[in-house]
Amino acid sequence: MRRLILAAFVTACLSPAPSFAAQRLPVPKAIDGGAKLKWVVKPDMLQISKLAGDHGVHQGHAVVECVINARGRPKDCVVTEEQGSGQGAFVSELAGRYQAASKDGDGKPVEGRRVQFAFGTGPARDA
Repeated sequence: MRRLILAAFVTACLSPAPSFAAQRLPVPKAIDGGAKLKWVVKPDMLQISKLAGDHGVHQGHAVVECVINARGRPKDCVVTEEQGSGQGAFVSELAGRYQAASKDGDGKPVEGRRVQFAFGTGPARDA
């Protein structure tokens, strides 16, 4: 009986969080041309997992487009694709956890550059 209770407890504790074991961090993609951006702050998978749990997402995918502000943070994100409940809000907030260096690979300021984030939760998809 103790084993059954322990198994139920472990299952209940582990079930709500999405699986990120085979996931990779989303790599923001510049969508307005220009030189490559350098990302000096990125969330880790533990932070992403917690954020996904906070948003109640379990399985799905979203793509958001954002504008980089003066501090190098993606802001004013717009969901362009969403599959699964809460995915767009989750990926929008996730994007705000990144910070770009103040200048791109050509030495030009990054403020105002547009970037795209795509991220999915749940079972890993084959590429």
